[in-house]
Amino acid sequence: MEREFLLTKGFTQEQAEILSAAFSSYELIEDGAYFLHKGHICKRIALITSGMCRYLYHTEKEEVTRWISLKGDFMTSLGSFINQKPSFEAIQAIRPTEIYFIHLENWELLKSKHPFILHFWNRTIEQNYIGMEERLFVTIAKTAEERYHWLLENYPRFNQEVPDKYIASMLGITPRHLSRIRAQRH
Repeated sequence: MEREFLLTKGFTQEQAEILSAAFSSYELIEDGAYFLHKGHICKRIALITSGMCRYLYHTEKEEVTRWISLKGDFMTSLGSFINQKPSFEAIQAIRPTEIYFIHLENWELLKSKHPFILHFWNRTIEQNYIGMEERLFVTIAKTAEERYHWLLENYPRFNQEVPDKYIASMLGITPRHLSRIRAQRH
C-alpha cells in the first residue's frame, strides 16, 4: 500500500510506514463479488484504494443497503470482526474494488505493539458508533426529504459517486421517490 495515501489520513511518516507494511495483502474484488457473505465471520479489515462496496441486509422483500464504503475508507463488518461471530450483513463490491487488508491476528498484534493504532482503533469505533446513532435517529425521526438533505450535507461524496438505487435504499425510499425529491430541490 502507498504510504502517501496513509499520510492523507493523518498518520505520521513513521506510522504510515508501519501501517503500509501491515496492510500488505492485496485483492481486487470484481463488481458484484463479495468481501463478506452473510453468516460468515469477518476476519479482516480492508482499506479501499479504488472502487466502492455496500453493506447490505437481505429481508423477506428485498436487499437493503445499510452503508457504502468509498475509496479511502476502512472496511470491515465491525460486530462480526470484534466478536468473531457470523455476520448478519454482507459486504459486496458495486464496482471493481481494490483493497489492501490485514487479518485479525495481525491486527491484534499491531494494536498491542503500537499505541497509535490502538488510539486510531478506539477513535474509529467511537466515530462509527456516533455515526450509526445519528443515522438511526435521522432514519426514524426525519422525512424522506430531510433524510436526503442530511445525507447531502454530511456525506456529499455519496451524491457524486454512489448509484441512485443504493442511495434510495439507504434512505428507505424508491429510486423514483429519490428522483422526485431531487426534482423539487431545483
